[in-house]
Amino acid sequence: MASEDEIRGMIAAAWDAPEGAGQIALVEEAMLHAEASGDAELAFDARMVATNAFHRGGEPAKAFVTFARCLKEYDENPDRRSGQDEHLLLWFFKYIISSMAKFPEVPLERTHAVLDDMERRYRSGGHSLHAVYAYRYVVASHVGDAEQADHFYGLWDAAPRDENSDCAGCDPTSKAHHLAWRERYAEAIALAEPALQGRLTCSEQPQSILTALMIPYLRTGRLDQARDAHRRAYRAFQTKPADLGSVADHVEFCGLTGNEMRGLELIERHLSWLEKPPTPKAEMEFASAAAQVLRRLTAQGKGDLPIRSGWTVEGLAGHLSDRAAAVALRFDERNGNAYQSERIARRLDAEPIVDYLPLSITAAHRSQVTPVEPDEPELSEPDLSAAPTTLSLDEQLDLAEDWLREQDPRGEALADRVIGSWRTTVTGQLTAEQQGRIAMLQVSRLPDEDLAGIHAGLMLAASGFAEAGDAAREAACRVQLAIAQFQTQEQAQLPGLVDGEPAELAVARQAADEVLSSSTDAVLRRVTLLRVAYLETIAGQIDAALASIDAADAEPGHVPLRHRVQSLMMRAGLVHGLDRIDQTRDLVGAAVEALRPLGRSNELASALFTYANLIGGLGDHSGALAAFEEAATAAIDPELRRSARANAGFMLVNTDRADEVIDDIVEHVCLMAAEGEDRAAAYSRHRLAVALATTRRFREAAEVAEEALAYFAAEAEEEQVLADECRDLLARIYDEMGEPLAALAQLEALAAGRGGFDDAGYRAHLLERMAEVLYRVDRDREAGLRYGEAAAGYQSAGERPAAARALRRRILALHYGRDPEAAIEAIGQATAYAEGADPDAEPSIVWEHAMACYDGAFVLADQRSYADALAVAEQAPVLFRSIDSFEEAAFAELRHGEILVAAGDARSGELVLRRVIEGLPRDHQARAEAAWWLARALEEQGEAEKARELRKAYDLPERD
Repeated sequence: MASEDEIRGMIAAAWDAPEGAGQIALVEEAMLHAEASGDAELAFDARMVATNAFHRGGEPAKAFVTFARCLKEYDENPDRRSGQDEHLLLWFFKYIISSMAKFPEVPLERTHAVLDDMERRYRSGGHSLHAVYAYRYVVASHVGDAEQADHFYGLWDAAPRDENSDCAGCDPTSKAHHLAWRERYAEAIALAEPALQGRLTCSEQPQSILTALMIPYLRTGRLDQARDAHRRAYRAFQTKPADLGSVADHVEFCGLTGNEMRGLELIERHLSWLEKPPTPKAEMEFASAAAQVLRRLTAQGKGDLPIRSGWTVEGLAGHLSDRAAAVALRFDERNGNAYQSERIARRLDAEPIVDYLPLSITAAHRSQVTPVEPDEPELSEPDLSAAPTTLSLDEQLDLAEDWLREQDPRGEALADRVIGSWRTTVTGQLTAEQQGRIAMLQVSRLPDEDLAGIHAGLMLAASGFAEAGDAAREAACRVQLAIAQFQTQEQAQLPGLVDGEPAELAVARQAADEVLSSSTDAVLRRVTLLRVAYLETIAGQIDAALASIDAADAEPGHVPLRHRVQSLMMRAGLVHGLDRIDQTRDLVGAAVEALRPLGRSNELASALFTYANLIGGLGDHSGALAAFEEAATAAIDPELRRSARANAGFMLVNTDRADEVIDDIVEHVCLMAAEGEDRAAAYSRHRLAVALATTRRFREAAEVAEEALAYFAAEAEEEQVLADECRDLLARIYDEMGEPLAALAQLEALAAGRGGFDDAGYRAHLLERMAEVLYRVDRDREAGLRYGEAAAGYQSAGERPAAARALRRRILALHYGRDPEAAIEAIGQATAYAEGADPDAEPSIVWEHAMACYDGAFVLADQRSYADALAVAEQAPVLFRSIDSFEEAAFAELRHGEILVAAGDARSGELVLRRVIEGLPRDHQARAEAAWWLARALEEQGEAEKARELRKAYDLPERD
């Protein structure tokens, strides 16, 4: 059985523990041991902390029992109880009454009786009835009695506040809910908003005020504030099942702002909480809010959409509607009216207050009526003066073919002119060869995806060349037809294979052999070999494809630019598959250099895009950025230009140019989402969030990162890395926004997924970050625990400096966590771990050792263990000086001197403090503190006049 001290420790730890299942487990253990001990005082104290934990942790029904027992025991012997006990019991009345209204099985008469008892006790104790009226209002509003609710609201509003009133955040929150219920929206805002400007220390704020203001903001057209309130408040609720009722408000908000898909996301995230709702009231609120969103989705034709819980949207809508209505009916039977059923029916059929309220920067962009298109670069008209219309058709065809092969922009313009001029010409006026050549020009101008048109054009060209007796060109057409046929089969997902390779490859090879045997035209031979290489590449025949490219390159004479670039890029693709990355980079770089003289073109932009990815993967980030930016400038196609800009933007998100790329990445997110590329959109959202955070637009960064995390988290193991990156980013953003508990939730989720041996170091890093957050929000005992876990993790990972740091930080966390024995033990552990570190080889560990002595001396002196404090204090300056940390050494000597004086050795303290003052610059901040302690040392040695002179010299006040 636990000892009295151990039980007291459990009770103290329970008061400090965070709300939720962990705290409830702790109080139940404390109650179990306290009851077993037979000590009535311990049992009373355990039940008191349990009442608080049950109410705040999501199991308020359990608080009915513990509160009743505590109240009975208090009444039996009030003289044995402290004023703090009385205050807590009066405070707990509010918990119990608000909870009783939320359970339909608790008769109203019983709730009113408890209210009467509360009022009696408040009156007899001389307390204000402010809180009594507030909770009489709660019951009246719950049953829909508007007249009584208005009455008690007036009394509540007029009564003076006292120590039993809800805090400066919660009280205006409750009043704002009343004013919103009574459709006095502007008044609700005016009343509650000032509380947001003050310092809110309650764990329920500011999220509760913001939630109360969402609907008033919507109703008064303050849409930016409504969006911000939803985003900020929901973050605080999303990890606490006890807040299911508040989550319902945010689901409803999504339904009232045209954000049904966002609402569905929230429903899926929290649906499991309905398995054990904190109260029937919370169950009813969440079920009805969710059903309203799901009904709207069903009306939009999304009823068959599957939900991860196994339901469809429409099926779950019906189930939750029925569930909400059933709970409402139970309340009505208890309350004696139909108010709750009628209210829930109105919610289920509610229409949006605004058609659509964008909830993030990307959503706002998508909602624009006219998308903002990038400025289209001006292109000059090609100069065709070298190809006058007086030229013969054959001469024009020769020029068009040559220019196209050289990727001269004039080639496309001339081809279009020739096609247009001869399209209506009577076939008999053209030779068969001319018909074939014009058909080939037409094929060259068709988009790659027009496989039917390409096939028809090639058939026409082959027919013309065959009729003209040009066997080589006819065979070359058959090579192209084989490629077109393969692409058609591939598009239909019906590839024909013969002996494991595409059937079209054999056809192409046979036709190519005919070209090579019947033609000496190096241009025709070269392009034919490149086309065969293309099919061999697709077939995975790398050696054969490389051999075909080698043969093409070996053809004599001038190599047209198009063929030279095709050879370089095809070869690059093949050697990349062989992991010859440097060679790949050089080949693509050569293609870029070959294309640059042409100026702006999609071919140059595509080559630059490929080159940027390659050199970026090799670590040349500045080169990759320059290549992406050049690609964006070179591209003519808007999609290619956008993609290049977005990729450049991705590389700039962590730089001082981040603000330049935000709009480009926003646009990329929207394009990917519109095309159904959900993963690409989520990845871009993550990069956008980084850019926004870099530019300190933290609110927007959080919104976008949350969207990205929602996608990656839903994909489970497949996207674990990116989900963790989002969580890490969100933790940092929340911290910057002053939302430490939201940051803590993300860090806990990150740590939960890092339990492997190889993760020890990273998990320790996360635990240390969690400890830092806990320490900042005064959850010091928990911080000490996390620092200890972090230190153990760092030691397992062999990260000695980090382990020393965590052990040192643990000292003050435990001290301020009111665990003196553990703090003293931590001092010994921290100093022992760093003992013997070499100042030259491990200066960071020596620094941590010195700091552990510095902090340890403070802790020991605070506990009046002066001998032990001095033993560690005198080590700190020596350790600091061993690593040339002279300023830290001065502060450590100052602490040593202070402790000597506090311990009663004023003479030794004087010597140390004089040395400190003499060693510090005249304007150093520590001189005044050293002078104060030196003056005290002088006084304690009978040198009062010298002490006064010293204080005067440093403008210090006299001691009381």
